[in-house]
Amino acid sequence: MHRFRTITLWLLACLAAACGNKKQQQQGGFMMMKPTVTVYEVKPAGYVVTENFPATLTGNVIVDIKSDVTGFLTAILTKDGSVVKEGQALYEVDKSRSEASYDQAGATVRQAEADLALRQKDFERYSNLLKQDAISRQTVDQAETALKTAQANLAAAQAAQARAGTDINHAVLRAPKAGKIGIALLRVGDLVVAGQTVINTLVNEDPIYADIDLPQNRANDFAKTDSVHFFLQTPDGQQYGQEGKILLVNNVVDAKTGTLRTRLTFPNAKGDLKSGMTAAVAVHYPTPANQVAIPAKAIVELLGEVKAYVVDQHNVVQIRNIERGPVVDSLLIIRSGIQAGDRVVVDGIQKVHQGDTVNIK
Repeated sequence: MHRFRTITLWLLACLAAACGNKKQQQQGGFMMMKPTVTVYEVKPAGYVVTENFPATLTGNVIVDIKSDVTGFLTAILTKDGSVVKEGQALYEVDKSRSEASYDQAGATVRQAEADLALRQKDFERYSNLLKQDAISRQTVDQAETALKTAQANLAAAQAAQARAGTDINHAVLRAPKAGKIGIALLRVGDLVVAGQTVINTLVNEDPIYADIDLPQNRANDFAKTDSVHFFLQTPDGQQYGQEGKILLVNNVVDAKTGTLRTRLTFPNAKGDLKSGMTAAVAVHYPTPANQVAIPAKAIVELLGEVKAYVVDQHNVVQIRNIERGPVVDSLLIIRSGIQAGDRVVVDGIQKVHQGDTVNIK
């Protein structure tokens, strides 16, 4: 009986050990299972990319109509909203003060002319007397000085009269450029202060300018080739029918945004586009033929960094920092960090880490 109990205990111990080893083997086998992922093999290709940039429209000419003489507004010579030619009369300011100043300056000119004639005669007479030794040299010098002073006084009086005449002419405000005027801010009888009061604004919007801000490292890329095309999208989502061109790229980078202001020009003969409008500029351009791109869902953003998981030839996962570009259909243009031939994880990203060995589905 004792021997039977010993054998029984030994069998139970063996069974327990066998079961334990089997469970450990199962657990060990589970821990060693490789995650399965789906990958996208990167192949170089050429793409046509569209990028949108916010834009502000502005006329090629925007001029505030101001007077350089002070007076009351006496006449409005052009209707609000009119298209005007360069030099066309727009408004008139009271000329009575300018005309009075002109008349006064004319009287001063005549006085200066009379005084000059007298000084001229004195100088000639004294010069003749000096030849006869009938007068001192000092007297002649004094007469010559008086003559030159009279000449200077006449020149000053003539300048004052010319200035007064200019004020009379400038009392009629004319269009400095061809364009369209807006709604007048004053009415007849309102006081106009020289150099301060804005009566109206003249705008020329054909062509119209669109200002966009491009990253400083890419602005010149858009300006280098004729294969880049620029189109406007108005706030209602419609695409403007005519293509634009780069007019200029600013020479100063905005230190806060790291962008360069780029000015585009668009034809606007029908006046559909207005200065001050906000819009978007769609930039269409081709990539190089060896451009790489990956599915947009393959990227991982963490703490401001953009990464992708790449599987090497040994099926080991590597994490790459990438610089992404625009989206083309469902693909994301990659500027750096991914090369042709790389296998990028697109499904199963949440199951893998750096250095994991995986199965490829």
